[in-house]
This record gives sequence, C-alpha cells and structure tokens, in this order.
Amino acid sequence: RRSGHLHPLKYALGLARAAEAAGVRIFEHSPVTSLQRGDPMVARTARGHVTARFGVLAGNCMLPEHGPAVAPEIAPRIMPVGTYIIGTAPVDPALAARLIPGGAAVCDNNFVLDYFRFSAEKRMLFGGRVSYTTQTPPRLEATMKARMVSVFPALRDVPVDFLWGGFVDISMNRAPDFGRLGPNLYYLQGFSGHGVALTGLAGQLVAESVLGQAGRFDVFARLRHHRFPGGRLLRTPSLA
Repeated sequence: RRSGHLHPLKYALGLARAAEAAGVRIFEHSPVTSLQRGDPMVARTARGHVTARFGVLAGNCMLPEHGPAVAPEIAPRIMPVGTYIIGTAPVDPALAARLIPGGAAVCDNNFVLDYFRFSAEKRMLFGGRVSYTTQTPPRLEATMKARMVSVFPALRDVPVDFLWGGFVDISMNRAPDFGRLGPNLYYLQGFSGHGVALTGLAGQLVAESVLGQAGRFDVFARLRHHRFPGGRLLRTPSLA
C-alpha cells in the first residue's frame, strides 16, 4: 500500500527520453579527461569539449577511476563495490504467492544484505553477494543460488536463467555525499546502494541549487565524510 516495484532500466531510459524531449543532449562513451574549473568551466573529452556556467559531477562508482583527472579531492571518499543478481526460470504463480505473500520487494537487514522479489512473469530475482575487490567472484552462479536456496528452499530445483552484476559506490558511513567544489561545481556521490530512489531526489536538489535555491541541497552538504584509508592503490584491499 505504501510502496511498489519499478524496472530500473526502463526508468533510466524513460528519464533519458524525458530529458531529450526537454532539449538535453546526451553523449555516451565520452569520459571527461580533464576539467578546467572557473566561470565558465571547460570539460574536455578525447574528441571534444563542453563549456558551461555550472557543472555537476555524478560519476558515482566510476569517479575513483577518473577522479584524479577531474576531482581528486572527493574520489577517496567513495569506492566501488560489486553486487550481483540471478533470475530463475518462471515459477508457478501459486508458489510465488506462498513464498512472498503480497508480492513485496524485499531486502534483509544484514550488513552484506540480500534483496529479492518476483518479476511480473514470476521469476525470482535474487541479489546480493558483494565484492570489494572489483573482481567477479568465482563460481558466482552457484554461490548466488545457494544464498537463494538458504532463504527459499522450495526453489532448490528451479533453474537459473540469468546472472548479471555491476558496481555501486559506497561511502564510509553509507550516507550520501553531496556538496560543492567551488561556487559553480557540484558533486553527487555515495548513494551506497540506494540510488534508484535517491538519485531522483539528488537531481532535484542540485537543479534547485543551480537555480539559486540551495536550502534543501545544503542539508545534505552538511553531512561529514571520511576518506577510505590506503589511497588509490590500497583502498580496495584495505576494505576487503
């Protein structure tokens, strides 16, 4: 009654279409190689540059990779963490209704959490099994299925049809890290696994701030964050 499911990829594509309809131009596969700060600022890529009055850094887990060239002062405050999902073959709707009455989308409260729900076609989508090393864990499908079966023994004989994963950015205290690097450069990072919901709010806050209404953005900007120890090379193995 108070929440629902959404399809993250369809949501992202819908946002892109809405942005393009409003006049936004999107350039994929064009990482910024250097950022000249000032008014105006200049963001350079391998094949061109963009000049603008305001900039927003929203690279999330990719920022530590490119951060030394763009924003070295904030890159050490986040690090990439891998998370993985399996999708089973469709199951009988009656079984799905018995395993998750009401069809909720669920996550547990463990430090390394699992999250799961049934898709519209009654596939179990089961996620978790983080990796702090940026390397795909060995025997990933078997490990993920074992985690799923530990929660839902009734799915032991259901085959796994899909396996995928990706990286999210985390901050040391798992709180979002929003702020400014000068009067006209903003950054949004540290979503720590809550990005599907929180990035929409973050976009609204930074847009308000660019337009001169920064009150809500500054609530987040006052949160204090520590760097991960170890520097660029030792940060990930230190956390692992």
